Amino acid sequence: MRNIIFIAPPAAGKGTQSNLLKEHFGYIHISTGDLLRAEIASGSKLGMEVKNIIDIGNLVSDDLMIDIIQNKLTGIKGKPFILDGFPRTLNQAKVLDEILDDDYEVIYLELDKEDAIKRIEGRLTCSCGKSYNLNDEELKPKVTGICDNCGKKLVKRDDDNVEAFIIRYDNFLNNTKVLVDYYNNKNKLHIVDVNRNINDIFNDISRIVAND
Repeated sequence: MRNIIFIAPPAAGKGTQSNLLKEHFGYIHISTGDLLRAEIASGSKLGMEVKNIIDIGNLVSDDLMIDIIQNKLTGIKGKPFILDGFPRTLNQAKVLDEILDDDYEVIYLELDKEDAIKRIEGRLTCSCGKSYNLNDEELKPKVTGICDNCGKKLVKRDDDNVEAFIIRYDNFLNNTKVLVDYYNNKNKLHIVDVNRNINDIFNDISRIVAND
């Protein structure tokens, strides 16, 4: 299977599709947020440097993020992976090209703002990482308010309100345009409409990354 770079607006179902890819094909899901938290928790020199940057409200530099990603990729050599949240800049994308040697596909999960808002209004999450949606029959929990996976109580994220979401959605479009153009010019970009059945979306993604 080909490695995957996901580019997706908020509420596009990236977590759901990542879980399906892990379950069916053994993908490793690499989230930049998780990596940063793990690096800080490890107490490493790099982790302390990251913590100091985040604590004063600054963004982690390209060089630091590249080091963290490269370290992670070295440890999982030979296994297919999903990159979630990286690259975020054109410089990161160009360095990643050198690391991956063209062995990846970029999948853009396309969801327009109106449909995304509907998803946000019904979304519930669990501390175990699983997401649900009350406005989608496929994504409703079996027991109202309870996680199917671990039995914990489901909650609504603080930023899952329409006003905050619109800002996040617009920022996503503005910040990712340069990456979308870059990967499109390299013939690496695959656009997948996600306002459909989950399994249909998954089947499209599977065809894109299959080693045919």
